[in-house]
Amino acid sequence: PHHQPEPGTGEKLESSLRFATNETTGHIGALLILMGMSVSLGGIVERSGMMENLPETFANIWVAMTILVITMVIIGMTMDPMGAVLLVNATIAPVAFANGIEPLHFWMITLAAFELGYLSPPVALNHLLTRQVVGDEDVESAKVHGGSFYRRHEKYLLPLA
Repeated sequence: PHHQPEPGTGEKLESSLRFATNETTGHIGALLILMGMSVSLGGIVERSGMMENLPETFANIWVAMTILVITMVIIGMTMDPMGAVLLVNATIAPVAFANGIEPLHFWMITLAAFELGYLSPPVALNHLLTRQVVGDEDVESAKVHGGSFYRRHEKYLLPLA
């Protein structure tokens, strides 16, 4: 009974509902923009014929997996999860299966590669979602202005390592 309401909310249901709706609108808008951009990127990749330039079979399964993982990390860096899965399923998965990579192994590697991409700039989707959940005030209070290069950029370098 003696609690302080969160900033932006009030004692009445209407003000709390307005605050929640405004916050949700911001989150949904950001995700819709990301989804639109990833659909555009997927269309560019498909229409450019980039994936047709990849050979159907590679000399070695390790070379094939290395090239595919690097490609999937780049996809994870720039696309939302749904668009990325659809793009990989349509374009990269057949190449992997033609090179003798088992489907279960391929999708587990895809999951790890996407997660590495989601932690990496330029989009860093996991950082964006965490910032929205945690809030700007806590993020700003955790910023480091001095110290070594690693200490200042630890939030990016540690997950990538």
